[in-house]
Amino acid sequence: MLTRIDHIGIACFDLDKTVKFYCDTYGFEVFHSEVNEEQGVREAMLKINDTGDGGASYLQLLEPTREDSTVAKWLAKNGEGVHHIAFGTADVDGDAAAIKDKGVRVLYQEPRIGSMGSRITFLHPKDCGGVLTELVTSAATRH
Repeated sequence: MLTRIDHIGIACFDLDKTVKFYCDTYGFEVFHSEVNEEQGVREAMLKINDTGDGGASYLQLLEPTREDSTVAKWLAKNGEGVHHIAFGTADVDGDAAAIKDKGVRVLYQEPRIGSMGSRITFLHPKDCGGVLTELVTSAATRH
């Protein structure tokens, strides 16, 4: 089932400023950055370490690119901070189905494309102790 903490998503108003903070303060480096038009975010992935299953653990910094994005709405309500936690899995489809069978709402009927070509889905925070939870199968794990 779940093999690691894939990343912690952190919502921010100014991606460049937040990246600078994490790099200057903790010595992290940007591993990957992209704009995800579907989700309405600009993001930077800061690699923390490699894992034994072909994946890695990251901090994902997220800045909304439009006001109607989920992250923009979350920022307006909550301000900057931890947005979600993501767990890595070799089989996002199978694990999402197994978790759904336990009564947890899965937010996407079919997994979507996430950062770095990964496949992702989210679990409803009201079913996960108030924590928005993401399941991720990294592109490296899929190949």
